[in-house]
Amino acid sequence: MDLKLVGERIRRERERAGLSQRDLAARAHLSQSTLTRIENGARASVTLAELDRLAVALDVPVRLLVSGNPVRSRVRIAARANDVVNEEREAALRHTLEVLELDARLDRLGPAAAHQRKPDGFLSVPDERLPREQQARELAQQVRTALKLGSAPIADVDELIEQLTGVDTAVLRLPKTTDGFTATDPERETTLIAVRACDVPERQRFSFAHELGHLLWNDGAQVHELDDGRTPGERRCDAFARHLLAPEEGIKTWLAAEKLSENSRINERTVALLARHFRVSFIVILIQLEAMMLITERRKKELRGPTGAQLAQRYGWGPAYKQEQAAAEAVRAPRRILERAVEAYRQNIIGVRALAMLEGRSPEEAEARLREAGILPSPPNPQRANLSRLVARGMAKD
Repeated sequence: MDLKLVGERIRRERERAGLSQRDLAARAHLSQSTLTRIENGARASVTLAELDRLAVALDVPVRLLVSGNPVRSRVRIAARANDVVNEEREAALRHTLEVLELDARLDRLGPAAAHQRKPDGFLSVPDERLPREQQARELAQQVRTALKLGSAPIADVDELIEQLTGVDTAVLRLPKTTDGFTATDPERETTLIAVRACDVPERQRFSFAHELGHLLWNDGAQVHELDDGRTPGERRCDAFARHLLAPEEGIKTWLAAEKLSENSRINERTVALLARHFRVSFIVILIQLEAMMLITERRKKELRGPTGAQLAQRYGWGPAYKQEQAAAEAVRAPRRILERAVEAYRQNIIGVRALAMLEGRSPEEAEARLREAGILPSPPNPQRANLSRLVARGMAKD
């Protein structure tokens, strides 16, 4: 074993669990000075018993401390980020990986709900020689047709993604510079689309739709890497999200019903009501109206500016918008993974900290909610430590 690497993994897992050296040392029945030397790689040897106690205290398999996690090395992550700061980007990557790592650990539960549902068929992407706007419009229409949505507003974009593609979706606490991630574990054929918990629900919905575009076009990680400007792939997915969430036919239908199809009648209130109807931002509707030649570029510039919160107060849905903001700020774990994690907790395979990470709660709050639901872990297996040692010994011999 490379004890320096082992020490680094222990430190990383301790920090991820939110434990101080003193806390972990107490839980693992070690002195703090001993743990410090282990984490620094300064010990000449580390016993299997010490590794086992540390693994139990950290609620991770011994093999993760001994050999590392293969999920980290194989997962491909594409990030939709603006003004990327390396430290913040790494924090977002780490949180996304935590979810996929937990899903891989849960494979010991067996085949039930272990893997993502694969759709029967998949959509064909439009000819890439077509103008970008036309590609985006055609692919958005294919999605709406496949799900029989017509031109109606979409209620839940994350559920739409899961229904269409079978991939997992989540809302996570990500840095403000990061709007969303698409992460794929090619070995397990698992993909996670995660967007940032924020107080702008329409932005969150747009991020989900944008990431769906990248998934359908199979753009890969490189198209998301943003430096000083947006790549063509980013702009194409922006257009796709706009057409998916606020289709031109839907806008025409709404305007006709309100008898507001004339250019002179399209004012701030009209645009605000349209944005509210389709649950998109004010600027998304302005861009669509300009593309449909219902307003001029000059008129678009005159109207742009107010936020969703400001418009909600001006035109009568302020309280409802406040509720939507609260919902958008909440962490939403991938339903499939959360279901597996709850069952693993019930079987005493994982501890409450793993569930707390998924739900964005403190361990105490997560445990209280589980108890209220009548979900309690089964009595611990007294042979757990011995089994962990056997695993460690087997790996040490390889």
